[in-house]
Order: sequence, then C-alpha cells, then structure tokens
Amino acid sequence: MANPFEKRATEYLRDDTAFLSVVAPEPLHTFFEKHAKDGKLYDRLSMIVGTPGSGKTTISSLLQYKTVHTLLANPNLSEYKPLVNALKKCGIIEASGNSFIIKFLGCRIPMESEYRDFWELPYSRDVKMGLLKSFLQARAMLSWLRSIESAANLKLSSVEIRFREGAGAAENSLGGVDGESLFQRAREVERSIYEIGTALVPPSEKNLGDIATGSYHPFDAIEYFNLDSNDGSILIKPMVMLDDVHTLHPDQLSILINWLVRREMKIARWMLMRLDAQTPQSVLLDELETNTAVDQGSTVKPSREITSIWLQSPKDRTKRRSEFRVMAKSMADKYLRLMPVFARQGLTSFPDLLNTRVTPISGSKMDQLRNKVKSLAAKISISKKTYQEFQKDIESYFSSAQTIDDSEDVKLAMLHIMLHRYTKRVPQAGLFDQSEDQVASAQFKPIKVGAGLADGARIFLMHEYSRPYYYGIDAVCDGSSENAEQFLQLASQLVNAAETRIIRSHPASLPPSYQHKLLTDRATEMVDEWDFPKSREVKKLCKHIAKECLQKSLENNAPLNGGANAFGIPIEEFEKIPSQNPELAKVLKFGVAYNALSIKPSQSTKNKMWSLIELSGPVIISSGLTLARGGFLERTVKDLLSALEKE
Repeated sequence: MANPFEKRATEYLRDDTAFLSVVAPEPLHTFFEKHAKDGKLYDRLSMIVGTPGSGKTTISSLLQYKTVHTLLANPNLSEYKPLVNALKKCGIIEASGNSFIIKFLGCRIPMESEYRDFWELPYSRDVKMGLLKSFLQARAMLSWLRSIESAANLKLSSVEIRFREGAGAAENSLGGVDGESLFQRAREVERSIYEIGTALVPPSEKNLGDIATGSYHPFDAIEYFNLDSNDGSILIKPMVMLDDVHTLHPDQLSILINWLVRREMKIARWMLMRLDAQTPQSVLLDELETNTAVDQGSTVKPSREITSIWLQSPKDRTKRRSEFRVMAKSMADKYLRLMPVFARQGLTSFPDLLNTRVTPISGSKMDQLRNKVKSLAAKISISKKTYQEFQKDIESYFSSAQTIDDSEDVKLAMLHIMLHRYTKRVPQAGLFDQSEDQVASAQFKPIKVGAGLADGARIFLMHEYSRPYYYGIDAVCDGSSENAEQFLQLASQLVNAAETRIIRSHPASLPPSYQHKLLTDRATEMVDEWDFPKSREVKKLCKHIAKECLQKSLENNAPLNGGANAFGIPIEEFEKIPSQNPELAKVLKFGVAYNALSIKPSQSTKNKMWSLIELSGPVIISSGLTLARGGFLERTVKDLLSALEKE
C-alpha cells in the first residue's frame, strides 16, 4: 500500500469510511467548541481562516451530512467515540435516547473550480454576481437533496422545506416546497447558468434567459428541511460551507461576504479561506475581526456579525502546541494502521517507530569535550568548591527532570556553558587579582540549571560534535509549526524508512541519528520547494533571521539557553509596517500565509513590548536552531529591510 502520510486524506481517500478512519477530533474541540457553546457558530456567517494544510477542507468534509450520517451508521461506532463526542460538543449532533440526531444538513462547495470565471463574463457587476449567487444556491440545494436521498435513503417526496417567517412568497421561485419540485427547479437553474459560464462566446446580456436571471433565493427563504422518516418528522437546519473562497476575485469575495452576513438569512453558512485573502494588517496584527474583506461602504460590523476563527492563532501558543501534539499523534497512529506492513508487526503507534535513547558521542569526542571543560576550568581559575557545586546542580536537575537524555556528554556540555557564564560574572583578571567582592557577587547570582540550559547543551553538541537533536515524536510535531500537512510531510520520511527496515528484516525503530538526518534533509527540501507569491523575498528574510539566530545560539555562554529562532521588533515599529512599508508587509503576509513564518503580535520582555517574527519548523530544523519558543534577537524594521536588500 502507498504511504498514506504522503497523501491528503480529504482529497485521496476512496470513501467516507476510509476518511473517518484517519480524522482526529481535536481540531473541533480546539477551534469550534467554544463558539458553538456561545451560540455564535451557526446563526451568523462564520469565517474560518488558515494556512495551506491547516485542516480547513478536512473539517468541512467531516461536517457534511453524508459524512456524519456514515459515522453514526457505522456498526463499530464505539471506535469513533471521541469523534462523536466532538461533534456533539460542537452541536452538529445531539443525543436522543440510545441514538443520535443530526441537527445540520451540511454541504461543502469547493470554490476553486469555475466560480471565479463568472467575474470575467462581459456583463454588469450586478448581473455577474446575480448569476454567481443563483449558481451557488442551486448547487447547494442539489447537494442537500442528494445527500438526503443517498445517505438517509429517503425519497425526495418525503422532504419538505420550512420557510423562515415572512418568506413564504419565495415558494414559486423555488419550484415548490417538496423535495422533488425543489430538485427539478435547482437543476434547471444550475444547467442554465452553467451553459452561460462555460460558453465559448457568452450570450449577450439581453439573451440570458428567464431561468438564469429570474428570482431564485433559497438561502434567504429556507429555515429548515422537514424529513418524514420511519422515526417520525425531523427538522434539520441547512448548512453551506464554501471552501477555498480565496480563489475568488477580491470584489467577488467582498460582495459574497456582504450578502451572506445578513441577519435575516437563517441557514448556517461558513466561508473557509487561506490567509492570502486577508490584508497584511489583518495577518500581521491579528485583527481579522475588524479587517475582514467587506466593502468600504458596508455597514457590516464584522466583530458583531461575523464569527472569525483562526486555525493558527498567536494566542495561547503553549496550549496550542500541546493540543497539536495530541492531534498529530492521533492522526499518525490512524494513518499507520492503514499500512499492512506495520499491522503485521503489531505496530500501531507512530511514536514506537522513533527510538529516543540517544547514543552518547564517541569516546574520542568525549575525551575532547572532557579536556575542553578541564582546560576552561583551569583557565578561569574556578575554585574546586564552585566547580563541584556546578556538577552537583546538574546532577540534581537530572534527578527530577522528566527526560531520559541524561548522558555524560550532555552534562559536560552543560558544565561547559556554566563555566562560560561564570566568566561573565567574575571578571578574569588573574588568579590572585580577584577580590572577595567579585567572587561573592558571582555566587550571589546563582547560575540557573534547568531545561533551558540542557537545551543549550544539546544545541552545542549538535553543532560541535554532530550529536542528534531532532528526534522523537515531539520534535516532529514541534517542527510542523502546528500544521497538519507539514507534519505529514516530515513524518512520511520516517515512515518510509521504518517500512524499509521491516522489509529488510531489521527492527522498525529508527535510531535518533537516522531520524535527525531524515528530518533535516526533508526540512531542507520543503524550504527549497517553496513556490508562492514573494517566496524569493521570504526565503531571503528567513535565511537572514536563521543566520543571525544561529550565531547567537552558538555563543559559548548560551545566553538564550537553546538559542533564538525569531526576531523581535518593538511593537510600536511593527504596527506601522503595513502603512509605512507596504512591500515588507506583503513579504511578511505571504510568509505567514504559506507556513514560512509566524507572528506573535505582542510579547512583554525586559519591560518592553515586542512583536515576534518566528521562523517555521522546517526553517528551524534545516538551520539547526532550537525548537523551543521564546528566544529572539532584538532588531528593528530597518534590519528587516536591509536583509531584503542584500543579494
């Protein structure tokens, strides 16, 4: 079987059952549960924004009526209990006795096909948008009715619509109220408009025909579908999910938003898009709610009338990283179970393929490191008592730390850093020139021994002695920058290698050194493959940031522990970038939109507020930087501009 890690499930899996077998419920809890509880997810326009591979299509595919129906009809429903619970928490289904009722008749309409072509038709703006709106509504109606007929196994004659209050006059324009009449009318409208949009020579505006230009507004009129089944009459609310709306012309998108945001519309409606469709200010300053693409003259107040959901958020980053680890592990385990070669070996857990017991550096390298530490201790004339206290502090840390990576090379590297930090605190004027006050001052500020220092030691060992650093499931997750597709791209290399080992009758578990090589090679390939707007400038900026961060990270005293992987710009400067440096703003926007960079709009450090421009996981791995967040270099907008100007 082909490696499923190399495919996107929503686009390549053969049916709903196969799709459900690999879907993780965590994104529903993370991004949608709160809005559902607040009652803001289905009663107004919801705009879901994320980078490529963030899960937009997966989520919209999952919430389709036919997919949810397949899930609830599965004989092994207990296996999908976490997914069912997530759908329940998000209000898509509700319990009814020993079974569940689907509350929303969801349909997904991918917008990357012919919809933008309507904007190129030789008609007035109102006519072009009228055709697009009618076409979308006809397709949604057909999708709703077909899913009822196929998934619920109901005849269209047993389906009726319920109008919202005051909209009963729309009955004639919709073709009636029963399913069969609605279906026929929708098919007529779709066919008529499709022939106009795909014609080699579009007809003149006066010859468009009554069906194409007539009144057809089911979104404005319908509130419920009434399904007459063996279990009685069921009311279900229609829901339309317009996926990839960023492919539309910006003016089309603005008009659609202003149309779908109207309060009298009772159907649930979602628009899913990439960050490309947002303004640089929205992306850089985390102001989606106040900068959503609406017409300048519109009276719409997005913060009140639009539920905005970022699938990558600069808020609660520690929590988001932890949640993504859980989701990625769940997804990887499900993908792994699809591969017979691992099933036959009883391997159903992805972390089991990744050996995390690092072999210490070779004996000769260990001797070099040991001699380096001893020589440094002698050079700075540190007292035997202080030296032993450093060693004791290191041992004390590892006695309580939750890590198995506690070999002698790590301890020696930590001691090496501590000695260099000691020299920064006690001026080295000679063995007999140090005053008691200087020594006391150094001892008054104890050198902290913790996870940060250990991370700095491992970074040092990676660059000085080629000790593996990127290994284990957490490294794969963190190197993905909370992006599912990037996780799959990194994990696929490890899965392929493990599969090859099994075929060659070797243990499947990959040594840390091999994981490190595979991840760094793949991360480098991913960066080299960038091909998006402003990718050349983004790559140049990333390389500049990475180079300076690496230089700082390799200083002997590891001043930032594991080091830096970001630039910090004073927040008052950063907020002016969209207005004062529009080209730089575009570079940063596309860097964020395509997973090359991430922005943390505000961070308080040294009693000063900063905006962080952080490198993505693949750039970090390919550059040999720490995966730990928080370390940054203090820079200015001028530094960013000079980096882009360099050849």
